[in-house]
Amino acid sequence: MSYIRKVIGTDEKLLATFRPHWIYFLEGLLAFAALSAIGFLIDYYLYAFFTHNAVKFNVDLYFLVFNERFTPIPWIFVFTGFAIFLPLFLVFISTEVGLTNQRIIHKRGLIFIQIDQADLEDIRGEHVIHGWFGWLLGYGRIRLDCRFVEDILLPAIRNPYKLVKASHSARMKNPSIDYGQDEFWANMERIERMRSEAREKSRLNMLNQKVKRNFGKASEQKLLTGDAKKKAEDKPPSKAA
Repeated sequence: MSYIRKVIGTDEKLLATFRPHWIYFLEGLLAFAALSAIGFLIDYYLYAFFTHNAVKFNVDLYFLVFNERFTPIPWIFVFTGFAIFLPLFLVFISTEVGLTNQRIIHKRGLIFIQIDQADLEDIRGEHVIHGWFGWLLGYGRIRLDCRFVEDILLPAIRNPYKLVKASHSARMKNPSIDYGQDEFWANMERIERMRSEAREKSRLNMLNQKVKRNFGKASEQKLLTGDAKKKAEDKPPSKAA
């Protein structure tokens, strides 16, 4: 059962829940596999290249033993890879983002649970953060620009714009939130004005380039015509037969 369903109030309505993208699990698994492979390769090549000195190499440090039969090098790499994998895996299975008709809730942790929340009326902007893999695999982080509390960075989720659109719709439908029709339409008009200016600027640039090309062709043709006329004037008249 979703943990967020347990913490929302009776007068709240849970609109949607979002879980972290599987990229967390994949990153942790790849790190664990790569470091483990590197550790065993290092151990193998060290023994293969230094086998003539392996018998003489014997160190006992109580918890670390180096000899010709065993070295802790691969297990150090395995432990390091597991230390990277475990936090990412815990983020993948324990993190949850919930959207209600009043707030956005970010739940973290499996045993020691932490809750970050922001009221919809306090959110003044959302910034979607993509990387190259985010664009390819369709995930992204969302930074909530909050008015009275510290900004909240949500984990990478699938289709982050779905959460952004849903939060906007929830704000517009909530009568207690003074999001403002004027503010909404002012933003829409500003966006449309910027698009119109960009289209007009692009049209002017295309027209300018076209005029330059036509002027260049006309100038080139005029020069060619002038050169031909000058050559014709400079050419001596042919003798009559």
